[in-house]
Amino acid sequence: MQSNNMLDSRQALAAEIAESVQLQLRAKQSAQNLSAAIEKNLLEEARRAELKLAYLRVGAAGAFAVFVFARVLLSRVTSVPVPTMGSLAAALGWMTFAAGVLVILRRDWYKPWLRRAFPIADAVLLVAGLGISRIGADPFAGPPGLATTFAVLCVVLAFTGAFRLTRSAVELTTGLAAGALLVAAALGWLPVVAAGGSLVAVVLAGVLALAVTDMVRRVVMNEVGRVTLDGMYDEAQKIIDAREEILRIVAHDLRNPLNTISMATTMLIEDPVPEASRVSSLRIIQRSGERMNRLIQDLLSVTTIEAGRLSIAPQKMSVPELLREASETLGPIAKEKSITLTVNGADDLPAVRADHARVLQVIGNLVGNAVKFTPSGGTITLSAIRADGRVQCSVADTGPGIPPAQIPRLFGKFWQAKRGDGRGVGLGLAIARGIVEAHGGTIEVQSEIGKGSVFTFMLPVWREGAVYRDTMQTQQTQTMQHTISSRRDEAPAPSP
Repeated sequence: MQSNNMLDSRQALAAEIAESVQLQLRAKQSAQNLSAAIEKNLLEEARRAELKLAYLRVGAAGAFAVFVFARVLLSRVTSVPVPTMGSLAAALGWMTFAAGVLVILRRDWYKPWLRRAFPIADAVLLVAGLGISRIGADPFAGPPGLATTFAVLCVVLAFTGAFRLTRSAVELTTGLAAGALLVAAALGWLPVVAAGGSLVAVVLAGVLALAVTDMVRRVVMNEVGRVTLDGMYDEAQKIIDAREEILRIVAHDLRNPLNTISMATTMLIEDPVPEASRVSSLRIIQRSGERMNRLIQDLLSVTTIEAGRLSIAPQKMSVPELLREASETLGPIAKEKSITLTVNGADDLPAVRADHARVLQVIGNLVGNAVKFTPSGGTITLSAIRADGRVQCSVADTGPGIPPAQIPRLFGKFWQAKRGDGRGVGLGLAIARGIVEAHGGTIEVQSEIGKGSVFTFMLPVWREGAVYRDTMQTQQTQTMQHTISSRRDEAPAPSP
């Protein structure tokens, strides 16, 4: 006994550890998903900001180009000196780069690495433009004209990192601006005193850009977090509503058979009844119990499908034998309602690779659904044909048909054409779809008002010599997940 208790304690501890690890993994995954969503929003915002910077760059380059080329025109009619080739080359190079960046961004071609490429290119062009503009005897290229413009542009470059919404981008632009000033001062293109003052302005611009970046990221993170929490709340509310709907349906559909069992049992206990009546009451109890068991099994099946834990055991299966077995099992159900169940399938159909019990469950759900809605004297036809290298099975009825507006919702869980329909809880078609999809197929319906409906699904053909896995379509096969699932199944259900 002590050994058993110790074993149970170890199993419980292992299950507890497994569940804790699973919860941590889920929390980590949720945090990663949230972080990815935030970075995606920030990247999109950075793209829009980069486009605005591109327009500003084009404007600044355009203004510089207009100034240079205007001097060319004015030099012909006034004493304004002609700009040197260096100034013309600097204006043309800056304008070409600015226009090219704008074209790229307007075509929505933006990558994260461009956050570094564009400011590096700006710094290189600033230094190169300053050096090229000094070639020749251009009076405007010397201080304070071009030097002042260069210093101002370095300060602007330091602040542009804020538009790229990362601290690394701000640090990069600030470092590039400071480096450009130091290079210009070292080469004698900029007075040392002016370079020192501009360097202070660049540092201040970088600090301000960091503050702006942190503020924008905080706002975006709060907004994304709020939207995420709203989505989680809505999802939780839907789960609660679905749970209440399940409880309502289960309470409604279990109440009738329970009342029947109670009444029949009371009659057997209190009233002396003949043997024939006693057998009849016991059969009533048996049918009521079977009805309750079917409802519970359907609920378990649909829960397993939704949890991704539905597993099938495919094997070689004869389609004609499958149809005959289905007919023998379901024929009495149809006969009770005076409905004819026929089978239409060739004996030479190829064998299929499918789970025998699961496919019978699909056919049973489809035929049971057809029996509910087909009037007495109608016909239900089970058929199978070869189509597109697979076997197509179908269940056709001569019922009233399905309105086109209802067809997209047919395979939904708990969906019913009429609220409170006592002929079922709306799980059969949802379960059938889950099983067919686990086989790698699809289920479809064609219906015409007044003429009936045809449900069809495909099964893969068994190929001799092919190597198959022992299991198929099992979405949770890890030992840890099975341990957690088993522990939850054995635990008592919480009270509603």
